[in-house]
Amino acid sequence: MHTFSRLTRKTLMALIGTLAALAGAGSPISALAQERDVKFMLDFIALGRHAPWYVALAKGYYKEEKLNVTIVPSKGTADAIRGVETGIAELGFIDVPSLVASGSAGGGNLRIVAVSYEKAPYCVFTLNPGANVTSPKDMVGLEFGSSTASFVPKIHQAFMRMNGLDPSTLKVVNIDAAARVPMLAARRVQSIDQFIMSEPSIRRAVKDAQPQCMLLGDHGLDIYGNSIGVREDFLQKNPEVVRGFVRASMRGWKDALANPEEAARLQINYVKALDPQIIVEELAILKRLVVVPDTEKNGLGWMTREKMKRTVDFINANIEVEGKRLTVEDIYREGYLPRDPIKP
Repeated sequence: MHTFSRLTRKTLMALIGTLAALAGAGSPISALAQERDVKFMLDFIALGRHAPWYVALAKGYYKEEKLNVTIVPSKGTADAIRGVETGIAELGFIDVPSLVASGSAGGGNLRIVAVSYEKAPYCVFTLNPGANVTSPKDMVGLEFGSSTASFVPKIHQAFMRMNGLDPSTLKVVNIDAAARVPMLAARRVQSIDQFIMSEPSIRRAVKDAQPQCMLLGDHGLDIYGNSIGVREDFLQKNPEVVRGFVRASMRGWKDALANPEEAARLQINYVKALDPQIIVEELAILKRLVVVPDTEKNGLGWMTREKMKRTVDFINANIEVEGKRLTVEDIYREGYLPRDPIKP
């Protein structure tokens, strides 16, 4: 009996020693045990503009940070805010203007830790020949296909006011999102509200003219767009998880912008329905939003309190907000960008 007990103890100790050695050698068992499961919610279904996140996933950048990341789609910006706010996902690709417009009732617990779109993606799309809008003054009297239920027309009207133009002269026509590009292509409306990343699909839809995007960010609208958002309680409990996620993501952004063809090959392994050429074209367009003097100097994800306050103040001044209005102090959290900047 004593002999059996001694043998059992010896066997147990040997097993413990073997497992410890495997852990020290970085075995798959050890790696899996140490990884933290994290869900990241996109601002829509996966499209070419989301390739940087998939590059970080495919190249193992999240794994290097001990994160097991799952990228999940959403039905749109409001759904992404709601998904992170309610804990469906720990982090999300959050549009700052939409977050501010949702007020405390929608995203009161969300915090922004890094910015992806240093310029907001709002565009006025027209055709040349056609209305061919190239400057703010061309918006006066313009027929503008958008949604009266959305706050985006109010962004454009505030932009006109900012440029000394009468916003009431913009003729907003209520058009369902799916019908806007076909109606522009058929010349049934002079202009439409679309994000700049839609340009490749618009070019393919229009056969007899050149689509023209006037990006509001190129004409004085100096506010942030999409960013990495996280719940305050998760951020407080898991600061290193958030730092690791941001660091890995910025590496993915750097690689995707530098080599869009490779990014397309990697993304379609996860989202097979996408057209690799459109992924490449969308990434080229993203450079206009992402690669700016601030990120060239300070690294991807860069944000400042001053510009975040300008973004918050612009939305609060021009959009009706449900519940308490959010302030820059509510949403801005610094200290989560890589110590060594990851420059584009």
